[in-house]
Amino acid sequence: MNSVLARLLAWQIGTLIITAAFVTALTYRMTWTEFSRSRDLSLEQVAWAVMRHHGMHPEIYDLSNQQQSIISQIWGSDGKLLFASRPDQPLPRQKPGLSTFTWQDQEWHAMVIEDRGTTVQVANPSDSHALWFREFGSSLIVPFSVLVIIMGSFIAIAAAQAFQPLRQLRQEIRERAPGFLSPIPREQYPDEMLVIVDALNDMFQRLDQAFLARQRFIADAAHELRTPLTALQLNAQVVSGEGDPLVRQEALKNLRSGVDRAAHLVSQLLHLARFDPQFAGKRTIATVDLLELAKTVIIECDILAAAKDIDLGLAEQMPTALTGEPEALRVLLSNLIDNAIRYTPAAGRIDVSVTHDQESARLIVADNGPGIPLGERERVFEAFCRLATTIPGSGLGLAIAREIVRQHDGQIALDDTPGGGLTVRVDLPLR
Repeated sequence: MNSVLARLLAWQIGTLIITAAFVTALTYRMTWTEFSRSRDLSLEQVAWAVMRHHGMHPEIYDLSNQQQSIISQIWGSDGKLLFASRPDQPLPRQKPGLSTFTWQDQEWHAMVIEDRGTTVQVANPSDSHALWFREFGSSLIVPFSVLVIIMGSFIAIAAAQAFQPLRQLRQEIRERAPGFLSPIPREQYPDEMLVIVDALNDMFQRLDQAFLARQRFIADAAHELRTPLTALQLNAQVVSGEGDPLVRQEALKNLRSGVDRAAHLVSQLLHLARFDPQFAGKRTIATVDLLELAKTVIIECDILAAAKDIDLGLAEQMPTALTGEPEALRVLLSNLIDNAIRYTPAAGRIDVSVTHDQESARLIVADNGPGIPLGERERVFEAFCRLATTIPGSGLGLAIAREIVRQHDGQIALDDTPGGGLTVRVDLPLR
């Protein structure tokens, strides 16, 4: 299994087994050595005591001035002290068995046995036990240090091996060119990192789509701007060089039309950039009277509608207040009505309705123009999409409208108008 956890467990468990076996053997060896040394020392002192007991060269083997920790004493049946390995330390006689007593401000351990009137007492001070334990305990520092060094080294190696894929992923991302957004191969990374790899691949895919959309947007914007600018340039040349007043008048008319088209396109581009999602946090949110806003926009657009003899007005009217961005909602209504005016034939009709229920407000703009085929209704929300190239426009109106509706958590849909035409329905939550 390709897993960081499995690798770490394998390294750590293996290290623990090997290190525990080694340290156990080392501790056993050192413990045995210390016990053997203590035993040999005890045997040596007992041997010296026996030597003195038999009176062999007492002047040579007098241990009264040496550090002899084990003291042996023998009493006869009459209670007389027959032998003392340390005459300078006459320990008091204790009861038979193992006992602990204090003599001359020092604690002693003694073993006393009696046999046929003879009593033997062997004792040593508690300090000797403590000294031996300290010496033995200090020797345990060695295996403990070995344990820490070995396990620390193996754990460091294990951690380095386990987190090598993270360093590899960091290096791969760091070495990528800004435009290189191909997916990262999943096979070379452990299971725990697949979530990160998948998230990065998803981000790369979205960035790639965003870059492509940006490039397409720039290309489309340049193409859309080139046409009116070229027309402006040609008509300006005609105005400046043509002597015929009628021709100049027609060129001036075309010049004004081109200026209006370029201005409209620039305005729509600015709206599209302004309502980009990354600027959503900079909006001004307030309570908007949607009915009053619709009346204001209808008045503003009435000049364009009157130029084509289009009947533009309110059909259903319900006082409706909702929470949103006033300017964005104004642009939404303006774009929908402007689109309807552009595609509605002369002497046509455009009805605007404002209604609401308990949860949402509904805005409807219905015309009796050519409508939009069912298969094209999703595509027209894309920037610079125009189905009728003979009708002037930027192809940005519905794209801007959908973005504004989306930022207000609403829904926008296209339907057929009864009797022919297009109906745009927008549902916006009241809050």
